[in-house]
Amino acid sequence: MTAASTPAVLRYDPLSQALHWLTAAAVIAAFATAQVFEEMVKGPAKTEMVGLHISLGVAVIALTVVRFAWMAAASRPVPVPGSPLVQLAARAMHYALYAALIAVPLTGMLMVWAKGRDIGVFGLFVLPPLVAPDREMAHGFEEMHEFAGNLIVILAGVHAAAAIFHQLALRDGALARMLPGMRA
Repeated sequence: MTAASTPAVLRYDPLSQALHWLTAAAVIAAFATAQVFEEMVKGPAKTEMVGLHISLGVAVIALTVVRFAWMAAASRPVPVPGSPLVQLAARAMHYALYAALIAVPLTGMLMVWAKGRDIGVFGLFVLPPLVAPDREMAHGFEEMHEFAGNLIVILAGVHAAAAIFHQLALRDGALARMLPGMRA
């Protein structure tokens, strides 16, 4: 079969879909745990919630690294039809989301390490500090982490709204490409 006669891939493969939705779930859970522990008083329950938040952040960065590796190996579906400007906006949004998926957990991890703490991951293993304790550096990473965390919520919201708009208004199957069981 020649490249010209190879059928176009319209949907993302099951692993890409699973990684997408697992990452989305981990981001939502990490954001939710941050909102909860911010309102908690100091104590064992808050420490446990912060630990869960940190573990979810490590999961986000791990899932993102696996996504990058799989994207390099897997075939990608043809782009959704649209103007060059829409195509550029879609690519820019994906690059911004990928950057945030790395920046948010990485700045969080650096913040924890700069506070002189280890990073426990779901009670399974510990990531030892990779930077020396430095209160000023920890504060800087905390500011970056909070900014990037808010940014990822905005980017993810715009991304979801665009996918829903494509599906419901443009009816071009964009959302169906990433949903298991739907036809593109």
